Amino acid sequence: MEIGKAGAKIFALLGLLIFAAGPVHADDPAGRLIQGVIQQQLKAFNADDYPAAYRQASKHIRDKFTLDEFSAMVRTGYPQIARSLRAVFGEIRVSDDRLHATAPVDVTGTDHVTIRVRYRMVLEDDWKIDGVMLYDRTVPIADS
Repeated sequence: MEIGKAGAKIFALLGLLIFAAGPVHADDPAGRLIQGVIQQQLKAFNADDYPAAYRQASKHIRDKFTLDEFSAMVRTGYPQIARSLRAVFGEIRVSDDRLHATAPVDVTGTDHVTIRVRYRMVLEDDWKIDGVMLYDRTVPIADS
């Protein structure tokens, strides 16, 4: 699969963000704000308040997807995020320019499946979610 020049530039930019980023500490206001935005969006999804969840998305995401497309994407592509029981945050990393961040989160859905995702964050007027990438999925062992 060929990613093309635009795709290569995006991958290079993401690589720079990841390598230039440093971890934030528990008392870092950016980390608390980022975690709060993600938690607000998860809470909105659980309440079926997709307009509120959509407001937590970056301008880039809102330009790319209508509210209906966004809702359908989350429900079908990320059912554990659409209906979550719990979210456990890893080490949030903020870029040196303090305009981008990544937040690893283990999200357990109401189906008891846990997914490991990485939220990409961007600082606009406030921190906004600029994408979510799925890294791993853990299905519980069924009782016999």
